[in-house]
Amino acid sequence: MASTNETVGINRTYKDRLFRLRFGSEEYKEDMLSLYNALNGTEYNNTEDIRITTLDDVIYMKMKNDISILLDSNMVLWK
Repeated sequence: MASTNETVGINRTYKDRLFRLRFGSEEYKEDMLSLYNALNGTEYNNTEDIRITTLDDVIYMKMKNDISILLDSNMVLWK
């Protein structure tokens, strides 16, 4: 008997599209900084300090980190 995943053909990438749009693009750096502060208990307020370092299909053909930023010499990966 085939598993549900094989018969339905689940698209596993659709769920992260909104997250990647909201927290992974230059135009939403304020949201990105807000998320960083909320998760780390910090109070950074300068969006210019954020450098987006997300990799798209560079090493692994089907795997990638969803969002990666560099802030205050700390690299953060959000999946």
